Amino acid sequence: MKKFFLILIVSVLLTACSTAASNNTSNGRRTPVAQIQAQPSQVQSSQSQSTTTAQPPIADTSTSTPAPATGSPTPDSLVTPTATVDPSQPAGLDVLSHQGYSMNNGFYIFGEMLNNTATPMGNIKITATYYYQSAGRPVVVGTMVGTTLLDVIPAYGTAPFVIGPFVVLTNTHSGPVTWYDLHEEGQAGTLPRQDLVVQTGANSYSTGSWLYVRGEILNPGKKDAKFVKVVVTLYNPNGNIIGALSTYTKPSTIPAGGFAPFSVSTEYWPNFDHFNVQIQAQ
Repeated sequence: MKKFFLILIVSVLLTACSTAASNNTSNGRRTPVAQIQAQPSQVQSSQSQSTTTAQPPIADTSTSTPAPATGSPTPDSLVTPTATVDPSQPAGLDVLSHQGYSMNNGFYIFGEMLNNTATPMGNIKITATYYYQSAGRPVVVGTMVGTTLLDVIPAYGTAPFVIGPFVVLTNTHSGPVTWYDLHEEGQAGTLPRQDLVVQTGANSYSTGSWLYVRGEILNPGKKDAKFVKVVVTLYNPNGNIIGALSTYTKPSTIPAGGFAPFSVSTEYWPNFDHFNVQIQAQ
């Protein structure tokens, strides 16, 4: 009988030890919750992206602090031109600043002409000669003639010009434009009406990749102003031209004492800072 109780006690003790050992092994395999790195919620991430894309369109901005040109196209290739001085022409007409760039439909040159004389200058002709580099030497690929957007430049005044698009067909004999020269000439001219003024409030604003300039032209004279042309020149912070546009007021005839609006737009406005408005009318 004593042997039976002894065997029973030993069996109970062995069973208890086995259970305790089994519980210790199970706890050792668990990873504490604190060691699991929390992952970002996919739903929250999606909501955040939705909030970002739902921003309102760019608001109107003043000419001193325009909206950044985040959507404006980048020219295919900027060009460093050769000197624009033409020694064959008398001093008087000078190119203040200019730049050339290529887009899908051709090569453009923007520039600003100074009439550095006491006489109004008209009949202005600007000849652009285009080159590409072949075996380290410039080769002429063509020429193009343009003029200023104002028919006559006032004494000591300026006017922008745009030459282009100049199209070069790439083949074994020619390549893309890598240089250009400008040669300018003109004659004494008669100024058109100079009494029209830009109403206060002309401004620029951006929508997507487009830049707009708009305003109103006032005719303070006693006669109707006909064929009222508005020339807008765009500048970077250094005062160098980056673009130029022209349009006519709507209607193009402004009655005496009346006014008419204008609006121009462009997709090319790199580093735009401010603009200038000039008026031409009969």
